Amino acid sequence: MSQHPILLPSNPRRSAVGLALAGAMAALAPGVVMADGDAEARPTLPRVAACSTRYAEVDAPRPGAAASGHEAIREGFDTHRHWGTEENVQRLGIGQTGLDEPGLRVHYPAGSSSPGEEPRGGAGFYTEPAALAGAERTCLSYRVRFAEGFDFVKGGKLPGLYGGDAPSGGDEVDGESGFSMRLMWREHGQGELYPYVVDREGESLGRGAWSFPTGRWVTVEQELLLNDPGEANGVARVWIDGQPVLEQDDLVFRTTPELTIDGLMFSTFFGGTGEEWQTPRDQHVDFAAFRLHAPTP
Repeated sequence: MSQHPILLPSNPRRSAVGLALAGAMAALAPGVVMADGDAEARPTLPRVAACSTRYAEVDAPRPGAAASGHEAIREGFDTHRHWGTEENVQRLGIGQTGLDEPGLRVHYPAGSSSPGEEPRGGAGFYTEPAALAGAERTCLSYRVRFAEGFDFVKGGKLPGLYGGDAPSGGDEVDGESGFSMRLMWREHGQGELYPYVVDREGESLGRGAWSFPTGRWVTVEQELLLNDPGEANGVARVWIDGQPVLEQDDLVFRTTPELTIDGLMFSTFFGGTGEEWQTPRDQHVDFAAFRLHAPTP
């Protein structure tokens, strides 16, 4: 599988030029905090431009006109696979998002964590746009806004891309039935990738490579390049507010060419499982401006 041209000459983790670039990126992006520590502790940065600038936009799902968040999701995201959307999702109008399009406010009631426990907080749904049929490379972008003073506790899930059965929650990944690549927030707003791919179910990738601020919109971009079956050459990249923050290039999403990228896995809740993950009070996070991009034929 061919990959995009490398725009910088060396691995940023291992060169003085790369370390200077990492520092410059952190300084240029308010609210984005690079990992602390020496050169080896720093994450590898994407060495290509943000994926939304390199691929064509193929889908722009947004909440429908229905007043109910649940119905707005069913209308605008063309999904019939969902949980928590009736109880915990509110549709936001343009005046509430401050953007040129509506959004979603997801609620996390006090004491909620994993959706398998009561009270159930957060919500989830899946999209499968026809424009991504057979996709082996895809870019997802969206905007997220944590409420001012948001208590991150130990962490929680954020949307990402998926294929097949979208394994999660302790599932074993076999490389044939599916994969998922969500993001997470962690303590103090640290960000990370949270994969369910072969042999890396639920690992923490790049924790602290960036941090989420509160009280303002942040743009998240995630790019996946699926591996060639039989090779550990799958790639996941993340940009925050247009700045490169994380690249992982040794992933096994699949062992068969029939498994490809299906779409958006909208999944958000506090947890983990257990009391230490629970939100101590009612909280919310806003989402908007979902876009899917793919290479032109």
